[in-house]
Amino acid sequence: MRLRTDSGLLRRSLIAACLVLAGPVLAAVEVEGVMFEENETVAGQKLVLNGATASQVLSVKATAVGMYLANKTNTAEGAFAMKGAKRLRVVALRDITAKDLANTLLDRIRQNATRDEVENNILQLAALGGAFNTRPKLVKGDVATWDWNPVTKSTEVRVNGEQVTQPIQGETFFPVIMKVWLGPKVKPATRNNLLGVPNAG
Repeated sequence: MRLRTDSGLLRRSLIAACLVLAGPVLAAVEVEGVMFEENETVAGQKLVLNGATASQVLSVKATAVGMYLANKTNTAEGAFAMKGAKRLRVVALRDITAKDLANTLLDRIRQNATRDEVENNILQLAALGGAFNTRPKLVKGDVATWDWNPVTKSTEVRVNGEQVTQPIQGETFFPVIMKVWLGPKVKPATRNNLLGVPNAG
């Protein structure tokens, strides 16, 4: 009887040790030396890291981007339709002028959003462009966040935690921003990394 008890205790101990060593199923992700934590909180809601990727500005790898949602999804449609708060966290991998960053964002929006989406968000896009006029550039390591706050129905833009413009109102604006990295003309590898989908090859 004692042997049986010790055997069961040993088995349970080994299982517990394996679980500790394995750690959480979803952990922090590193992209180009930048760590994206498993969870972040927006508007009082705990979000989960859906995926992270490197992204280019003027054809040069310049940012690391992480997308946080209420729940994980592996489709762009699922990300757009997801209820609750959302965050896009963008970390500068090198110095980027505000002009280059703003132009890149606007160019990708024009390429990936519909004409109606652009026309319906003219004022919001102008506010986004103006947000980066508050500083000449992002330096390596700077963190910009675009947060969707479902309570106020607005997009909050911060650099290094500091709000750089008044919250941008409008429920249709944040999906337009998401299309910078999830739109139909975005590089498949970029989109797949944010969606947690393995890239071919």
